[in-house]
Formats: sequence, structure tokens, C-alpha cells
Amino acid sequence: MVDGGPAREVASFARMHRALAVLPRPVLRAFGVLAAAATSAVTFVAALGRRGIPPGERAQRALGRALAVFCSRAGATYIKVGQIASTRTDLLPGPLVEELAALQDQVPPFPFAQVRTIIENDLGQKLEAIFASFDPVPVAAASVAQVHRAVLRTGGIAVAVKIRRPGLLEKVEVDRRFLLAAGRWLEKLVPSLRLIALEDALGAFCDAVRAQIHLMLEAQNNRRFQRNFADDPQIRFPHLYPDACSDSVLTMDFVEGVHENQLAQAGCDQRAIVEAGLRCVCRMIFLHGFTHADLHPGNLRFAPPSTVYLLDLGLVGTLSDADRVTVARTLFAFATGDGPTVARLFHENSPHAAPPDYAAYEADICRFVTSLQHRGLANIQLTLEIGKIFDILRRHRIQARSHMTMVNIALMTVEGLARRLAPEVSLSDAALPYLAEALRAADAAGGPSARQSAC
Repeated sequence: MVDGGPAREVASFARMHRALAVLPRPVLRAFGVLAAAATSAVTFVAALGRRGIPPGERAQRALGRALAVFCSRAGATYIKVGQIASTRTDLLPGPLVEELAALQDQVPPFPFAQVRTIIENDLGQKLEAIFASFDPVPVAAASVAQVHRAVLRTGGIAVAVKIRRPGLLEKVEVDRRFLLAAGRWLEKLVPSLRLIALEDALGAFCDAVRAQIHLMLEAQNNRRFQRNFADDPQIRFPHLYPDACSDSVLTMDFVEGVHENQLAQAGCDQRAIVEAGLRCVCRMIFLHGFTHADLHPGNLRFAPPSTVYLLDLGLVGTLSDADRVTVARTLFAFATGDGPTVARLFHENSPHAAPPDYAAYEADICRFVTSLQHRGLANIQLTLEIGKIFDILRRHRIQARSHMTMVNIALMTVEGLARRLAPEVSLSDAALPYLAEALRAADAAGGPSARQSAC
């Protein structure tokens, strides 16, 4: 009798593949997620053995590294959730966030044949009837969508065409169910995770992913930003072409602006760009309550002499009037050295607060705020100090409202830009007039005074 050898192994593999192919998609997805979880568990154990790192930090870094491996292997939804989680310094410890921050979109582009099918099905015309030319090679590919350069047949305008990944809607919904179930299970297994409301946080991350995959929501955000900054010629957003847009396809001007490291060669006025960026972020936060929530250097372009373009508008943060006033009051209390008010505002506005000793918590906040006053506003990085506040809050079992993280990310981006391009320009000085305007408006409307204090 002759052993089939390799041929028998190939036939066995083919039978297994056929058996898996008939399983429902959620079951197949579950197998993929479990395989990613197994790999990340091995990564966690290996990372725990790293030397030269304090034990407490070592566990946090090991968990962060394992989560990054899990997200990258589990696919697009998890990559995006991991990226959003890496911004939540209010919920997660610094070492873990630093490991997640290395997570990049590790998703290859999908084929041009699928691009063509999506565009033609959504827009109801042949691709060639809409575009005079269309580059089949994407200029960018990420976890939610990829972008192609094209030229509109009408007007001959160079455009960027953003196309959502095929099958993503169904996959995101399946992944959402898995993540929420995992959050509930982990909260039961590790009761301390209830303090950060893990299931709620995962739900918020999934909601953010869901918002980004519906491109018509991004189009709505674009139009709202256009209205908010119609009076500012230095702040620009890509113009949309509605006839070539759908929930899966977004067609907009191809922005030819330069990156930050090309400003000098392009003849841009760096100080004017910094001042425009500071003004833009302060208006978003303190006046509009509608903020770009994925504001990083990759989503900024610049054109001479001092125009700032903001791109990728799918992820936004919305602040209610009460939220805007609370943020303004908190930052005003920082600026004036009012530690008890800073402590009270964070505590009163926390969705989950259980400080074992409020007096000790307030004392820590007051010491920190006093240290800022001694150093002087001109010598501090506002966003770095807000990050330190989050550490104090976690230590005393107080969860910051999520909008504070969104505010911090926006401020961090523009403050980093200022320090690199025009270090003589102060974010604190730039923000104070907008803080004052927001607080005056609240007082005029009969709201609580910004100067109320627990002192």
C-alpha cells in the first residue's frame, strides 16, 4: 500500500477549507478573532519577561503590546479601535497607550476591480462617464477606506476619491458584538475594570468606527466645518462634489498642499500658520463645540503663504454648551491657579467617581496646579499638564469625561505644531481670549459663573 504523503495532506486541507466555507460569516469571524487572541496571549507572556522595566510598568507595556498585536491581526475594525484607544489617556495608563500608539493601519489596498464595482453601483454610472482619468493605484490605503487620484470629466478638476472597504459594514457590526461581549466578560472577571466602564468605552470606540465608515457623515461634517470657518480665509477644508458622493464614495478636491516639513521650501509664513492653527482649534472647542477629533500632522496640509487645510473629517467631537463651559471653566481655573475648583469640576463632571479620600485627591490637584503657577504659563506645555492630571484622576479612581480627551488631542496637535514652527507663540496666551469669550457668553445666558470657586 502506497502512502499518499503530500497529496493526502493537500486533499485534507482542501476538505477542511470546504467545511469552513459553509460556516456562517460570524462563526468564521469568531475563528479569526480567537486566532488573533491566541497570538496576542503569547506576545503578552513574552513581553512580561522584558528586563529593565519596573514591574508595574512592565505589565502595562506587555498588555499594550499584546493588544496592538491582537488588533493588527484581527483586522480593520480592531485596528481602528486600537488607534482610537491609543488617544484615551483619561482611561488607560501611559505605558499601555504608548504601545498602542505604535499601531498603524496595516491593511493592504483592495483591488481596483472592487473599486470600480463600488463606484458604479453607488453612483449609477460607468466609472469612465464620471472621471476622465482614474489612477488604479491608491495614494493611501487605511483600515476604513482607500483614496485614489482622479480627474472629473466635467470641468477637468483633479479630485481625491475615497472608497470604503467592501464588506466593512457587516464586519463592523459583527466585531461590535464581539467587543461588547468581551467587555462584559472582562468586567465580571476583573471588577476594577468597572471603574473605567470598559463595556461603555468599547461601545464608544465602536460608535466612532461606525461614524467613520459612513462617508455621508463625513460629508455632513465637512459642510458644517465649511460653514463654521466661512469667515476665515486661512482655514480650509476640501470642497465636495455631491454628484460623485455616496455613503461608500466621497469625491473631493485633491489638496496639493505641503506637509509640515516642506513649509520652508514652499515659502510659507510659519508664524502665521501657527497662529491660524491655534485660532482654528480654539474656535472649534470654545465657540463652536464641534471639533476635528482625529487631528494629527498627517491630516494637515499647508499652502503659501499661510493657508491650513484640515483633512479626513470622519471622526469629530461634539461638545454641548454645558461641556464647552465646563472645559472653559476648568482651563480658566488652571490658568488662575484655582486648584480646588479644578478638583471640584473634574469630580462633579466625572461619569464614574469613587475617590477613597476626596481631601487627598484635592490636595494632589492643588499641589499640581500650584506647581504650574510657580513655573509660569509661558514655561509649560498645556497638553502635557492635562495628561498629568489624568494620571492623578486615575490614581484617585475618578474617570474624566471623554470630551476632555478629545479637547486635549486637538490642543496637543496645535501646541506641538507651535513648538516646532514658532516656539515664541504660546497656546496659553492664544487660548485665553476664547476662554473669556465662552465664559462671558455663559454668564450672559445666566449660566454658572466661570469664577465660582471652592476656595
